[in-house]
Amino acid sequence: MKIRVIRVIRVLYRQCPPVLTVGLGLLLSLNVLAQSNLRLSGQVYDRHSRLPLAGVNVEVAGTPYGAVSDADGFFQVENIPPGSYTLRFSMIGYHDARQSGVEISPELPRRLSVALTPATIAGDSVIVTAGREDSGSSLEGDKLVLTADDIARYAALGLPQLLQQAAGVEVTSTGGGDSRAQIRIHGSRASQVLVLLDGQRLNNPQTGEVDLGEIPLEQIERIEIVRQGNSAMFGGNAFAGVVSFRTRALQERGYAGLRTRGGAFHSARGEAGGGITLGRTGLHLQASYLQDYSQQDFNFEYDGETLTRQNAWYRNRKFFGKISYQGHRQQANLRYHHRRGGQGLPSSYFEAMPHDGAFSDGASDALQLQHQWFFSRRGYLESSLGYHHLTTTYDNTRAASPFLRYHTRQENTVLEGRLNGMHFPASFLELRWGLNYQEERLDQENLLLPAASIGQKRRHTAAGVAGAEVDLPGLGALFSSARLRGALRYESYFSRATQGYPLAGLSLVPAVLPWISVSGSWGKAIRYPDFNSLFWKGDARARGNPELQPERKTFWNTSIRFGGENEYLPVFSAFYYRERIRDLIFWHRAVSGVWEPRNEERARQQGVDVQLSQKLVTDHLHFQAAYSFIEALNESTEPNRRGREIVFIPRHTLNSSLWLGLGPLHALLVYRTLSERQTVPANTAVPLSAYDVWDLSLNIRHEFGPLQLDAGYALKNLGGTSYELLRGYPMPGREYQASLSVNYVFKNQ
Repeated sequence: MKIRVIRVIRVLYRQCPPVLTVGLGLLLSLNVLAQSNLRLSGQVYDRHSRLPLAGVNVEVAGTPYGAVSDADGFFQVENIPPGSYTLRFSMIGYHDARQSGVEISPELPRRLSVALTPATIAGDSVIVTAGREDSGSSLEGDKLVLTADDIARYAALGLPQLLQQAAGVEVTSTGGGDSRAQIRIHGSRASQVLVLLDGQRLNNPQTGEVDLGEIPLEQIERIEIVRQGNSAMFGGNAFAGVVSFRTRALQERGYAGLRTRGGAFHSARGEAGGGITLGRTGLHLQASYLQDYSQQDFNFEYDGETLTRQNAWYRNRKFFGKISYQGHRQQANLRYHHRRGGQGLPSSYFEAMPHDGAFSDGASDALQLQHQWFFSRRGYLESSLGYHHLTTTYDNTRAASPFLRYHTRQENTVLEGRLNGMHFPASFLELRWGLNYQEERLDQENLLLPAASIGQKRRHTAAGVAGAEVDLPGLGALFSSARLRGALRYESYFSRATQGYPLAGLSLVPAVLPWISVSGSWGKAIRYPDFNSLFWKGDARARGNPELQPERKTFWNTSIRFGGENEYLPVFSAFYYRERIRDLIFWHRAVSGVWEPRNEERARQQGVDVQLSQKLVTDHLHFQAAYSFIEALNESTEPNRRGREIVFIPRHTLNSSLWLGLGPLHALLVYRTLSERQTVPANTAVPLSAYDVWDLSLNIRHEFGPLQLDAGYALKNLGGTSYELLRGYPMPGREYQASLSVNYVFKNQ
């Protein structure tokens, strides 16, 4: 493994364009004694005069952490573990203030701006919910956060079930298991969703998609979901939304663990991992190794017969390593992730053709170097370099018919360089800027028909972005917070002219209803065609279209959030969106029977996401529900498609869960229902049927001093429902999984 890491670093150095090579030199020349302890900072000021306040006591409720603001109103709190906290602000002559639900991220420090109201006489404390995340929106977009607790609760059921607890998010699969699963937002294709791991893009440039098997879930402690396009902040791949996975940060204690899982359909999984901080050097090491396998030979019902799913096996080996090093004003992380695996390529059951043992085999390597420099209490600079290499072979040489045979090899490489800055010149103003460069490379070879090879392709994007968030003054009588935000990105893609992509938004917190926040956004987004859509020559059944235009859309949305004053009140949010899309890419089957992509002239989409969570009994019984309504219509000028529903997008989706905790016993019951979905653009074929699925997991956790044991049992699809997420690809019926985890926690050196 050490030799592989060294080889990847050499390839990165050799293949980086000059701008990235220079950036790497700059990163390494900085003091990479790397990761700052700073987790929370901000400024306190007088609500009326807007002047900074000195001597304000800042308390992190329920913890020993706290601070006092200095002469400029600034405060800093270090070493807070990631999580959600309530802050209290107090000073003689001012009403006390409280800010709840403050999320501390393991990667970036949280920065707050808090206004205190003068008090002529002693009064009751007031609740301040003016924080950016409390208002539900920022320059990144309306954001949903899944925490480490959420991830732990869904460990037995899996990542797809967890992600679908966010309204508007759907995970599709061609056959169950941990592989072949992809994320969709508001009915989008998987290629329209940008997936990030610690800020590094994971989307395959050839397909634009991400298999969730790429995600090292055992190392993830936070997931952020943005349910809107945002090319202004994320570039040309964030067309439908963004899912950002954050790996574990520095830990106060070291750990070592073993995990194993087995279950239906000959499934097995094993993992070993650990992490340690080396004394006062600030050096933190963590690593894990995982293997999994499943035959996925489940039964399903079709046309009155019971059939067995064939050739749906998969196997994977994964390694994850991360080195973090912290200093006083800087932080750096070096992360490496390797995956090697293969899987069968089953035919869809409605096609009268055998699978012939077709399979794919491949490997991926992702390397990332990040650096942050906190040049003052008012801001920081962040730079990163990323390298992602994927090699995949598709083999169907055993097919009886020469027409069905294929054998291809493809290599995809993504090089990234980013330099971002954030600055707070005043208590009411936040400024951001950034420079981004990305290069994508494809080398595809047809091993059966070399003349049909795509060969080598290369494209690049370069962009500059600037954004600002500002608290609007003079509105204190009406709003406890009024925050305006805007961003503009100029991006050049390949040989196209540079174009701009704007974003604007407003967030309001009424003064008389401080537990309610309202926000809205408007913007434009773009997505460039993937390599397959442009150049595919893999077999005789499909071909690419080099004349494809990028997908474009204009969107606006609004949301309202209700966060109760105490933990017994529900937390509710509603998100309405409307989008106008041009040149949407669809794969069509031509008269000749060959599939090829085309641009649809126009499409329209609108919908509502509703999220509800309620603590019925604190620390014992929690309920949550996520509902999504989508209306997605084709506005093409072709009569047989105009006004028709876009395929595979359900109008109604509901996910709900009930969690019970009784001492060491934890139980989770999950319900999911989905309405029918159209399968052809003209809506003339029989749609995919609606379905309902129940899942259940049970966990027992116990600690024996530093030793932690966790035994789990999961039953998926309790009722044995027959259903499909994609046409022709059935999902498993009732299945079970049993797991055991052993962790040893120790004090760092």
